[in-house]
Amino acid sequence: MSMLDVLKSLESEHFDAKKGKVSESIEALPEGTYNCVLKSVTHRAKNGRGFLMFGLEVVDGDYAGRTESIFPTLEQTTSKGNPMPDFVLARSIKTIKIIGAMVGLDVPNQCFLDDDADANYDAIEKAFDGFEGKMLQMTIKLSPNKKNPDQPYRNYEFAPAEQPKVAEVQEDPFAQAAGVEVNEDDLPF
Repeated sequence: MSMLDVLKSLESEHFDAKKGKVSESIEALPEGTYNCVLKSVTHRAKNGRGFLMFGLEVVDGDYAGRTESIFPTLEQTTSKGNPMPDFVLARSIKTIKIIGAMVGLDVPNQCFLDDDADANYDAIEKAFDGFEGKMLQMTIKLSPNKKNPDQPYRNYEFAPAEQPKVAEVQEDPFAQAAGVEVNEDDLPF
């Protein structure tokens, strides 16, 4: 598709630059099993509330390069001020510990014990430092959402994946050239 074709398609969608809103229609990954790399574990904030985000990138198959973001919560209260249900916190802790285990990290219990969720998020982010780039397998299964049928729940299962081999260099191939001086007579031009 040429740039002119793209511009024409925007016009046919009644795009109005004066409205200032860019809406992306990126489709979520469908149900299935994917080989992924752990791209990031970050503590962020939105609307005054902190959150933790795991970024996973699919490395092969039809969806290579696509990402999945997972947001486990350790907040003690909901956005409406109600106590967070225990099953939500338990599921989040399991998710964090399982992702850790799949990339070779035993996430310390200490990461969950502060009364301040932001302090816990910081501790988890720090614990995962150095584990970005590790491989794992992610399976996505959808289940119905009675409150919002158009947005089914995304359920995850994780498994370890074989880590890529790193080539080892036995000796420096340029070691014999160390200290060799080159003069103009040695150059071909």
